[in-house]
Amino acid sequence: SVAHDLLAGITGSDPVPEHVTALERYLVLTADHGFNASTFASRVVASTGADVGAALTAGMGALSGPLHGGAPALVLEMLDEIGTIENARPWVERVLNSGRRIMGFGHRVYRTEDPRSELLKQTALELGGSVAELAVQVESVVLEELDRHRPDHPVRTNVEFYAGVVLHQIGLPSSLFTAAFAVSRSAGWGAHVLEQMEDNKIIRPSSRYVGEQPTRSAS
Repeated sequence: SVAHDLLAGITGSDPVPEHVTALERYLVLTADHGFNASTFASRVVASTGADVGAALTAGMGALSGPLHGGAPALVLEMLDEIGTIENARPWVERVLNSGRRIMGFGHRVYRTEDPRSELLKQTALELGGSVAELAVQVESVVLEELDRHRPDHPVRTNVEFYAGVVLHQIGLPSSLFTAAFAVSRSAGWGAHVLEQMEDNKIIRPSSRYVGEQPTRSAS
């Protein structure tokens, strides 16, 4: 399978079936998700009449941004910084009080838990290990503190939180997390690009000027 060959190519050894299954779940869950930034970028470029390669490259460029494709690696860095469950609550309170964002929580679309997150959480627990155990405990603390700090604005776990844990568990270095995301998302980009090309009209969003208005001279 794609997952088997991808893991074998990265790790240099024949992957165990559990790791292949975990990666397959990840690839399926993240293949497409509506008009996210990278998919929109791909469709915009395709709408100009550019070829498929150019459209997919645009998607990769958008995905390279830390706010889109880089979040799982940042989640892993966060868990490493927290270290133990005893450090979780003080760390979370310090971050929230500073106004910074906690990676792996909140979504532009979902106001409840991201269903993809729940499935990857199950996968992380099946794989086991100290990182998965810490992640579950940290998630609980973060959600409690988010509810306390923002009672009128619910924030829940998104797909990136457990994606980073699962990719770590199966042996991918964090430097390749975004690349693994691109392997998955390229299926969605490709489908959108082909759909755009079937009945194409150039995509040109409008904008509204909100700056200072020009003033007329007295003359």
